Amino acid sequence: MKAPYPIILNLTEKRVAVIGGGKVARRKIKKLIGAGVKPTVISPVLTEGIDQTKIDWIQDTYQRKYVEEMDMIIACTDDRAVNDQVKAEATHFQLVNNTSDKNNSDFYNLATLNADDMFISVSTLGKSPSAAKKFKNEIKDWINQKFHKEFE
Repeated sequence: MKAPYPIILNLTEKRVAVIGGGKVARRKIKKLIGAGVKPTVISPVLTEGIDQTKIDWIQDTYQRKYVEEMDMIIACTDDRAVNDQVKAEATHFQLVNNTSDKNNSDFYNLATLNADDMFISVSTLGKSPSAAKKFKNEIKDWINQKFHKEFE
């Protein structure tokens, strides 16, 4: 991604699909639910910890027909070829996050903190999600100590 443009999206009325049902999908699904989305999850199986009452689950492998009407698609299977296929088949109206290849994605997620009326994000532009998480946690500890705020 040559020139990222940071934004905060309101996804409450958007159709969002998550392709995959593993640990990465679980993290993405949790964030989407927290943002007011009931995502459609396409995966033959779901890892423990995915609340099936808060998603629409299509118990199958990826097929284009399942995502034709989606606004946003997060491809997070353990098969890079499938993730690449999702991106290749998407229309120019669909935003796709290919979690196995940030260069073949329209967006990627930021490490975030929020409390009350504050929202703080950290990014390494996709180069090191673990470093972004570390920075986020350091910022969280500092803010909690300095301002006595509880961030999620």
